[in-house]
Amino acid sequence: MFEVFVVFAILIGGYVLSLKLNPWVLCSNCKNKPKIKGWVAGHAHHVCPRCKGTGQQLRFGRRFIFGEPTKR
Repeated sequence: MFEVFVVFAILIGGYVLSLKLNPWVLCSNCKNKPKIKGWVAGHAHHVCPRCKGTGQQLRFGRRFIFGEPTKR
């Protein structure tokens, strides 16, 4: 039983450490292509609403554990 707890603690610790070191991932909506072409007018572009044109979004759990990171 103790071994299961140790493995679980190592996995949780690794996840928390990875949140601290790598808080950003590719945007799940635009996949790092923040300018999306319009449907009707192919020459028109708009910015991805989810990432606000950065192409990146915060990983799940980052805001809850460490708060908002500084912008790059």
